[in-house]
Amino acid sequence: MDYLRKVFLTALFGVSVLVFLGCAVINIPTPAGMSDGPVAGAPADKVLSFFVGVPYRADGAINRSGEFTLFADQNARFDSPGLNCSGFTVASSRYFFERDYVLNDVKIDRLADSGPDAEIGEDWDFGYDVILNLTEGMNRKVMLPFGKSADIASSDGMSLRGFELHDFKAWADVISKMTPGNVYLFSMSKPVSFKNYKLLHYHVGVIVPDKDGHVWLCHATSKGGVNKVDITSIEGLKPVVNANPDSSLGKRMILIVEAPLK
Repeated sequence: MDYLRKVFLTALFGVSVLVFLGCAVINIPTPAGMSDGPVAGAPADKVLSFFVGVPYRADGAINRSGEFTLFADQNARFDSPGLNCSGFTVASSRYFFERDYVLNDVKIDRLADSGPDAEIGEDWDFGYDVILNLTEGMNRKVMLPFGKSADIASSDGMSLRGFELHDFKAWADVISKMTPGNVYLFSMSKPVSFKNYKLLHYHVGVIVPDKDGHVWLCHATSKGGVNKVDITSIEGLKPVVNANPDSSLGKRMILIVEAPLK
């Protein structure tokens, strides 16, 4: 039965698994053009260090064979590294969770509410779908400040947006509850007004606390590529927050989901 369960999980999550004497060994190819890749299950901060410095590429991702490609055109191949925010989040999550994710599985429209004919715009909740698809089946929870809670199963990208991005007191409370042994995936969202869009989950990344007391926020940005910053102090967090200003349309929010490292 345990063997069958592993086979089922392999099919479900697109994981490359070698089953030997009841133990699963995950093989995640080192991305093309990069060397000394971490092994699956490596310390989370080491995974971040491996990706820091990868240049930004619009729509850039890595497929499960380790090739640099695009989310929208997965026949594309690039000789040099390049990732967007979603591509980095998927690539690092392969190591965090020891799952060799298939890009199309990560893009699944969970609630069938954001396809080409969606009333409020195609892919409006792309970031929301990405972080929840990556953590599907895990003992996960939404990180909210001041004792608040939320239920993922009864929510969607409109109702579940987390807390105000510019609320530093909320940040301090949430960060104080982050612990090593977990990774925290985030999706930023903002109200928008173009075509039929009203809201956009526009940016994703990861937050990783380490055993030395640092809390690293790591993401891919158009100006800095993959970069990380220690957010244990407000001064470290301010550049990230200030780069995402509120507008007359409303507040920017951040949804943070905790999931245990494999």
